[in-house]
Amino acid sequence: MEDSKLRLLIEGAYAQTPTLPGFWLRYDEFRTIFNDLVRNQGEETIDIDNELLNLYPDTAIEENYQIKETEEVFRAIRIAPNKLTKIKDLRKTFESIYKTSSSDNEGWTNFASFGLNGVKERCTEMGFMGVRQAVQCIFGKRFEFRQGDTSKHEAPVLVRDLKERSSDGLSQIIEEQRNDDSNYKPGIIPKACVTSPRQGSWLMDALDKYAYFPKLKDTVGYRWDYEINLLANDKALGERWYYFEKDKITKPILKKYISYTFERLCHEDEEECKKAKIEGRVPKKKILENDKYSVWNTGLVNYLYEPIYAFFTRNDGRKPQIRQPWIFRAFDIANSYQQSVLAEFSEKPRRAEYYKDSYELFYDLDSKDGGVPTYNRDHIFFDNIERLPLEFIKKDATTGFEFIEDIDSLSFEEKKEYKTRLIDAIKQDIDWFDSMDMRFKQAIHRAIKRVEWNYKTAIPTYYIEDRKVSILLPLALESKGKTNVALVCKHNFNPEKGINNYEGKTILTLEMAYCNARLITKPDNDWLLTDIIPDNSTQSVR
Repeated sequence: MEDSKLRLLIEGAYAQTPTLPGFWLRYDEFRTIFNDLVRNQGEETIDIDNELLNLYPDTAIEENYQIKETEEVFRAIRIAPNKLTKIKDLRKTFESIYKTSSSDNEGWTNFASFGLNGVKERCTEMGFMGVRQAVQCIFGKRFEFRQGDTSKHEAPVLVRDLKERSSDGLSQIIEEQRNDDSNYKPGIIPKACVTSPRQGSWLMDALDKYAYFPKLKDTVGYRWDYEINLLANDKALGERWYYFEKDKITKPILKKYISYTFERLCHEDEEECKKAKIEGRVPKKKILENDKYSVWNTGLVNYLYEPIYAFFTRNDGRKPQIRQPWIFRAFDIANSYQQSVLAEFSEKPRRAEYYKDSYELFYDLDSKDGGVPTYNRDHIFFDNIERLPLEFIKKDATTGFEFIEDIDSLSFEEKKEYKTRLIDAIKQDIDWFDSMDMRFKQAIHRAIKRVEWNYKTAIPTYYIEDRKVSILLPLALESKGKTNVALVCKHNFNPEKGINNYEGKTILTLEMAYCNARLITKPDNDWLLTDIIPDNSTQSVR
């Protein structure tokens, strides 16, 4: 295929791929759409991996892109808008057509004019099904469509540019687009309105907005990723910060630990400020800041058990592209090159605290029903069905339901559709649902017996949803000797009212459970260790 035609299809696929924050795209979705366009053109399969970089050498690739507040990590790409010349030309054409076409006092224009003078053919060459799809993909919701009233001699389809109508209306559209995961490329969103791409994988929102991690010379990738590896390999007490070999470089457990620790410190400082205001005193914060520096305790130690701190310098504003208030310096101990920073403060930063009473760390078997918790079946079986092991779901399943073993081979939309079909099938089969419920109850009872035998079976965890300590119970759903998920149990305890019971709030995969538990301390148990966590890509409905 000629380069000129290849560019048309690449940019057509790029425009049709849903946009992520920062104008990034899921690479797998983009490639799938491109391959479909090539087949529709009657062409042979093309190696897009090589052709993309040949024709667009400035393509940015993020191997560990992560959507905030999710566990999903994937490969993403981004091409600078000024390099997408075919899309740029078509955008200008549409804008010119609208401006030169007659419209009524509400801005409505005959949409048929958009397809004249060869524009429809240009759209087809780029792989669009029609002119309307091209407009929607390139402009998002900027152009509004409606059916015309032929009884009033209106055109069959009318269109208007909302950008021309009202700046307030445009702001509302921009906000809708930012929150619409299914939206096409939001071409009208100003750069300042777009969420910046994260400075590395598993960097949570609070820390991402707080500090800028400047790239070091002669290093590859993000500074955040570089410092995390340095912290794990050279500074912190030895610990396995990954689940599988493929995670060995990215170290997701440590990244989440640092991010969640900072979020907890922010929460504690916020609560301390409220309390100090009521009591009329100066708050004692854990994130120490002055006019030059910021420092806080990571909760980690080195091999001599000396605390490791996070050090930052205040952003002086000389580089306007850096919007975070602080710029990262280092993770280090007090007796290091960062000693001058600590000398600026009257005390050393204190660790994050997750509990006030050690009683919170143990499972109370004297609670109601012998410690057996209640649980929300619909939330666990339906809202979080992807966390349940596949064999647990398949047992006693409806005859005829077609399970898909290799879920990871599906696209995002296919996974979504498959999950919906599975849930509907379970809801319609009472016997199937009852069987799952019965086996889930049995797993809970076995977990309580394990706690009776060894109190360490119940592991304290910081439940991020409500910022409180909860207890994890191991649930073996496929066989008695193999833990599959953890049940998060909230302790409701009020002796004055005679309340002492547990609620099973949700289930967590073992990876999620370990990350949450690690915030309090390193789990020391036979069922929650990083080196025995199975690769759940073949275990559950994902």
